[in-house]
Amino acid sequence: MAAFSRRRFLAGTASAALLAACSSSSKPRAALSSASAPVGGLPDPASAPFDTVVVLMMENRSFDHLLGWVPGANGKQVGLTFPDHQGNAVPTVDLGTDVQGCAFKDPPHQWPAVATQYNNGACDGWLLAEDPPGDRFPIGYYTAAQVPVLGALAQNYTLFDNYFCSMQGGTWPNRLYQLCAATDIDQTGLFPGADQPRPSNLELAIFDRVLGAGRSAGYYSWGEPMTGLFASKRYDSISFPKDQFFTDAAAGRLPNVTFIEPDYTLVPELTGTSNDDHPHGSILSGEGWIADVYNALRLSPQWNRMVFVLNFDEHGGFYDHVAPPTVVDDNVNPNPGPHPDFTRLGFRVPAIAMGPFAPKKIDSGGPYEHCSILSMIEWRFGLQPMTARDKNAKNLAEALDFSTSRDAFQLPAFTPPPAVPCPQPS
Repeated sequence: MAAFSRRRFLAGTASAALLAACSSSSKPRAALSSASAPVGGLPDPASAPFDTVVVLMMENRSFDHLLGWVPGANGKQVGLTFPDHQGNAVPTVDLGTDVQGCAFKDPPHQWPAVATQYNNGACDGWLLAEDPPGDRFPIGYYTAAQVPVLGALAQNYTLFDNYFCSMQGGTWPNRLYQLCAATDIDQTGLFPGADQPRPSNLELAIFDRVLGAGRSAGYYSWGEPMTGLFASKRYDSISFPKDQFFTDAAAGRLPNVTFIEPDYTLVPELTGTSNDDHPHGSILSGEGWIADVYNALRLSPQWNRMVFVLNFDEHGGFYDHVAPPTVVDDNVNPNPGPHPDFTRLGFRVPAIAMGPFAPKKIDSGGPYEHCSILSMIEWRFGLQPMTARDKNAKNLAEALDFSTSRDAFQLPAFTPPPAVPCPQPS
């Protein structure tokens, strides 16, 4: 795929330097309970008490960056330092009320830059991937006050602090892994116009498995849906505008497997008015979108038989202190290389399971990743895995408790401020 991309508009190019060895940390435990196995164990999937799975995938933030403050979670914010290009130890920075970061560069996050950030397991190349050297945005973090919705959901449902994105790269390949447990695209590009070729020749997605089993599937978006990248065009018929999501949720007509996206279309991302959490959109706009989706689902007739998963496609170039592990993977990108290592997961991202069967806890089992959701869907509906990746991924249902049902948590009222464009977005 061409190196020119919408993310290059936002992020610039990445350097490819590599350095040395990673640190691990003890996991403090407080506030929330922690677990790695379901309380009641997994039932026969045919009798599992849910038949709707909804996935909202946000954009480009790491676990430490957004949720490293959560009591009891394996997060780190204050006290870390990372080397800059001159070898100086630079401390992490509290971004405070700067919820847009208009003065900063969008941290690089295509796979060559992520290799630099990973740094052979040292997980310390966050400032070394910048080209040219610049600000401390990649090692910045937010605290509870800036994520009132995400933080409330994280502390009242099942928060995963051992959940990674599927590969060390950007949006498109990670979102393809979420749908296909594979990718034939290494880097995010410009969304194709109506008369342009679509870039992915993958011929199998979770939609095929679900529809083939007589179940329903749907993909709701603001535009530029991932389903629009498939050359086969086979998923266009199950792709719908985002407004229909709210209509279908209210009417109890959501498909058995539902994906709902934030606005990550090109112009809002270029101007900083998106609600997807991608820089330079305000994270408060993202908070408002998460609240809208959650409240629509909480009030839906389908809520009592639903598993709702909120995750982020990838870390966006923001720091995280946990080294990603390797997994079983047989993906081959047939296009000319070089290619990233598909057997290595990407960095940790926020992920929360919600619904009547999602306990209030921190789950440190895993590793979980995007294909863990596919594993849960396949387990529940009796579907064959698509690749070695989803076949071997830890089933997300193992974190749930099907022996009981709980009432929905009611979010505090939250209205985001109006989206304001960045004066000179980078």
